[in-house]
Amino acid sequence: MNETEITAKLTKYIQNEFLKGIDGEDLNESTPLLGRGILDSLRVMLLLTFIRDEMGVEVSPAEVDPENLKDIQTMAKMIRGLPSLPAKGGMR
Repeated sequence: MNETEITAKLTKYIQNEFLKGIDGEDLNESTPLLGRGILDSLRVMLLLTFIRDEMGVEVSPAEVDPENLKDIQTMAKMIRGLPSLPAKGGMR
């Protein structure tokens, strides 16, 4: 998955899950997610679960810091640089 695809998935997820009923049209890849209160501790955990389940990437606790979560663009770059999880069910 390339960075553009990751960015699109993250944007769609954040709009649909965290900005329901709120005008999320101004959300873009450089919107400050922590500064605007879009992400909090619970939402970070939900987002990390989405990243693991939908993108097949495990974000380690060392990677979970405000600098890596500041905006969608930064998160996409971080995710792109992380290894994918092994496929479920093992190798065939």
